[in-house]
Amino acid sequence: MLPEHTPGGRHISRGPAARTFHEILVLVAAGAAVRPLNAHVTRYYTHPDITYVPIGDAPPTEWALVWHTTRDNPSLRAFVETARALGSRPMDRGTPTR
Repeated sequence: MLPEHTPGGRHISRGPAARTFHEILVLVAAGAAVRPLNAHVTRYYTHPDITYVPIGDAPPTEWALVWHTTRDNPSLRAFVETARALGSRPMDRGTPTR
């Protein structure tokens, strides 16, 4: 999602670092950064100083469940089986919001 070089090989410099997703939103709202984000962000994270602009030619990103194998337990297995039974769900790309 964040390539280090352009297709032509030019280096893409990085802006300020953020430790959390909410810090990213603050940096973007302050005009200190831009950041590609997944489409669901437009639905769940609105901010009055941020405009979301779809990247039409970017490939869709995918999410998956992962866990440390030593943490396996009956509750986790039940959750995984429920998620597997429900299957994948397409995300609505939504419309840009401000």
